[in-house]
Amino acid sequence: MVGDAGGRQTEVKGDTEKTKETKDGLELLVIKSDEYQQCCVAACLVQGIYILHQKHPGGQQWWESFHFQIAQYLKDDDSSSIVGAIFHYTGPYDASAPSIAIAFRGTATTQDWKMNYRASVNELHETSRFQRAMEAVELVASQGGGVGRRIWLCGHSLGAALAMLVGKRMAKVGVYLDTFLFNPPFVLRRGGRILSRTAFGLLAVLSPPLLSLPMAVKYALRQRETSRAMQSIEVQQSFAYLCSWVPRLFVNPGDFICSDYVEHFEKRKQQDRLPKPTAEELENPFLIPSAELVKNLCTLTKNSIDETHGLSQWWKAELTLQSKEYICALPSP
Repeated sequence: MVGDAGGRQTEVKGDTEKTKETKDGLELLVIKSDEYQQCCVAACLVQGIYILHQKHPGGQQWWESFHFQIAQYLKDDDSSSIVGAIFHYTGPYDASAPSIAIAFRGTATTQDWKMNYRASVNELHETSRFQRAMEAVELVASQGGGVGRRIWLCGHSLGAALAMLVGKRMAKVGVYLDTFLFNPPFVLRRGGRILSRTAFGLLAVLSPPLLSLPMAVKYALRQRETSRAMQSIEVQQSFAYLCSWVPRLFVNPGDFICSDYVEHFEKRKQQDRLPKPTAEELENPFLIPSAELVKNLCTLTKNSIDETHGLSQWWKAELTLQSKEYICALPSP
């Protein structure tokens, strides 16, 4: 099922022409390379959500240097915590710039840890946070705005998981958003057990013996229902739409919260094409058929989880990226 579409792979080093700006203690890069500029700007917009959450003095102004203005804050239903925001680009025309950017932060509160648990058991899409995010993105996407209008969807860690679910839902109906997922957590269901990586880098096995059988039965029933549903033309079309969505996953090989995506896509590449889409591909919220995998090849100073999973690595001056596309090619009828 998975073809590499030629296996396009590029490596870009941080020696391209660039200038530095410092805002709120952040060293931001303005780089004359679309790929670098988009990576840095998307990461910095997500950082802006962390700053807004922390109510950092002056934090509501620094992104204006990128010509972005906040149009709307996105908050949890049961708290006043800012988890995301919708930005409008107000600068001069730039083919590489979005018209609108929607960004989501990662873990910062106790409520976020609850969201992490829901994500680890593949239930994040059942939460009110996902519903609010979905409604906001659907509204933005439905407003039109003319030819060439681009929407960015950005997130880090838990926010990347949220953005992935939203982007995946939109792609299934043929609406493709430019998606930047920084350090997205890899969640894989195996039989009745669910394996996930926590934000402190611990491997959590969330299926104690007394719950293994019920979870395994539930999993088997979902697999059977999904397999049956995939017989329909409508679901096949939905999957075809999904294959055409190519989000950018920014991963650090030393960050085992997200690094399993590298192994996942390489294994699927080796499988070449399968006769039909797998049920797991649709049933697991965090599995996607196509992606551009962008690896940070820099050697970090401490190589700790704070660095390898941190957002700041994506705007460092010494940033060296390796990009490879994995495009899912559906078999001919």
